[in-house]
Amino acid sequence: MVASAIPPSFHRRSASLGSRAGSVPRSASVASGSQASSVASSVVLSSEAVAGPSKLSKEHKDLLLEYLGIDTELPSLGPPGLRSAYQKFKAITNATGKVLGISKDPEWKAQFGDSQPWIPSIVHFIDIFVAKSQFYQIWKPTFSQAQEYPVMKDWLNQHKDRLSTKELWKSDSKREITFVDLKKWLEEKDWEAETNAFEGKGKRKAPQTPPKLKKKHDDRDKTVVQRKHKKAKVKESSEEEEQSSE
Repeated sequence: MVASAIPPSFHRRSASLGSRAGSVPRSASVASGSQASSVASSVVLSSEAVAGPSKLSKEHKDLLLEYLGIDTELPSLGPPGLRSAYQKFKAITNATGKVLGISKDPEWKAQFGDSQPWIPSIVHFIDIFVAKSQFYQIWKPTFSQAQEYPVMKDWLNQHKDRLSTKELWKSDSKREITFVDLKKWLEEKDWEAETNAFEGKGKRKAPQTPPKLKKKHDDRDKTVVQRKHKKAKVKESSEEEEQSSE
């Protein structure tokens, strides 16, 4: 529960949006009929299934997202899957720097006037989209690696020139593609890269004998010559001693 006040200007913006900005009814008693109740309930369940575990109020979520320039409907973007998750991942990574510095941002604080400003943490922000542990353990490492491959990045972004799901995944386009599929695809790419590197090494010529080995043999020869020279010198000196004694 956040105790800090919401800026008055944000309340005015929310009111101007009308009923579209309000929360979706959560019970049959609020709806005007059984059919409307069923529709409203399905919308809420769908939203909860794809949004994060944030306990922030809708007003606080919208305040933060609008300030960061992020569509307030993005957290509940569906259907669940890699593509919608990737859009949320990009929003999180692109805005992380601004969220981390929000406590020193005069523009953010100015919204609250004389009231104590609400300072959201990076966990507050991430939880709007996905659980923090899931973001750091699954989303970030997997998507960071995946977007290094242009074909995968285009598919995730639904680029007009992208490969079809069947071409990229060798699978029926109607089947939901999950993180398990993406991790397997990345592992196969890593294996291909390692295989190509190994085959490339196999085609290289064997290296020539290092020059150091040759130098070592030369030094050994020099040592033998020096020993012979020393022995000859000792012999000459002994002959001179014999001559002087005579």
